[in-house]
Amino acid sequence: MSAKPFVFWSSPEEAGVSSAGLLRFLDAWERERGTVQFHSMILLRHGKIVCRMNFAPYDDVTPHTMFSLSKSFTSAAAGFAVSEGKLRWDSSVVDVLPEEIPEGRAEELRCVTLEALLCMGSGLDPASDSPSRTPGVTWARHVLSHKLVHPPMTHFHYNSFGTYLVSCMVQKAVGENIRDYLIPRLFQPLGIGVPEWDMSPEGVCCGGFGLHLKAEDIARFGQCLLQKGVRDGRQVLPEGWVELATREHIANYTDEREEGNEWGQGYGFQFWRCIGGRYRGDGAMGQACIVDEARDAVLAVTCGTGDMGTEFRLIREHIFPAFDAPAGTQAEQAALRERIGALAYTFPADDGSDRPLPDGVFEMPFQGRTLRLSLRMFEALDQLEIRMRFSESEEILFSLPRGKAGLCAAVPNGRVFLRYFGCFGWDKGTLRVCLRSPDGPDTMDGILSWTRDSLHFDGTGVDFPSGSLTFTRVPAQA
Repeated sequence: MSAKPFVFWSSPEEAGVSSAGLLRFLDAWERERGTVQFHSMILLRHGKIVCRMNFAPYDDVTPHTMFSLSKSFTSAAAGFAVSEGKLRWDSSVVDVLPEEIPEGRAEELRCVTLEALLCMGSGLDPASDSPSRTPGVTWARHVLSHKLVHPPMTHFHYNSFGTYLVSCMVQKAVGENIRDYLIPRLFQPLGIGVPEWDMSPEGVCCGGFGLHLKAEDIARFGQCLLQKGVRDGRQVLPEGWVELATREHIANYTDEREEGNEWGQGYGFQFWRCIGGRYRGDGAMGQACIVDEARDAVLAVTCGTGDMGTEFRLIREHIFPAFDAPAGTQAEQAALRERIGALAYTFPADDGSDRPLPDGVFEMPFQGRTLRLSLRMFEALDQLEIRMRFSESEEILFSLPRGKAGLCAAVPNGRVFLRYFGCFGWDKGTLRVCLRSPDGPDTMDGILSWTRDSLHFDGTGVDFPSGSLTFTRVPAQA
């Protein structure tokens, strides 16, 4: 039986939220939109939608990659396994995954428990936070080949592959991967259905990352958390698990909680404690499920940003204070509806003022490697090709249409890999390019200019080069 659909309040004011306060949030975001690019937001109060914001071309019905917000769902899988007697919080990785334990390491690793992994307190060397790159060595065995550098439960160290070990433990204990395990227990009861979850080479859900959900799915999960695991009158999540998983189990601060730092308020079982007494699951580039018990509210966010601190500051300083602000006027309510309806990121137009593209290949250092860039106009289709290369085996080709955003493909090494909304356009002889992944944070939006020996990019990028960058021409013989 699937969950009932959300219903809307007739206005934010009916839910006790100020439209004027939400307008102030949008004003503040406009000042930061070059840094924080929200994709979708759903705000709930008392189980109903206060507002939903979709920043075109993004929406809240296209699954996005959750990155580390996946961890909170892995935690739920562990909660079910414990409630069903398949695991205990003190179950040792040695007892559950004996085949993954390197020779001679069993006694040392016996103290690494499900609880220690869930609260990022395993004590494993930070270098363990990586996949195996050695043929024949599983991801789990690679992680467990690293030494303990702290006694478990004494030191917080964020470790996505520690969460992968949780996924392995649950799969071993219950006999199926955590996505399939959660389908009848969590996803279907919440109306999420059957989401995708990326797998390791061994056929284990990545756990710490790799889940793909819609913003509305995040909201459904958050509302269930807010209601202590109950949805539509049914106890969906194990009774008592929400309280256990979302309280502080380990300090992620030195002596006291860090003022202004959303990552220094304490950590639970794959949940962060927040400023203001809230808690959340979050993922890289700005994905978030924030629960405010005091206000009976949930905020679901998909986003693309390299500065989550600014993202959370905007939310903390404007979204939640709107609950305590004076009611907006009728005019402010109408202004908010209009602003929400017009939320969009722009794409380049084209005035036909083409000029010849630069010949050759240009390069610059990027993240410890060398990034090479070249441009070519594919006249037959009136498309601009942007070729980015790190090595012979790491090359990606973007083909952008002219003047009107369309769905286009990024092709790495001859294989279609990612879809993008994008286009290019000339503006008085200046070349603008923009591409945006509809299901992730990847964005490149800026101006390309060049001289005989250099190529310049000025703009914003998420998972792409960003800022004011200069590529130097590669000599022809290189």
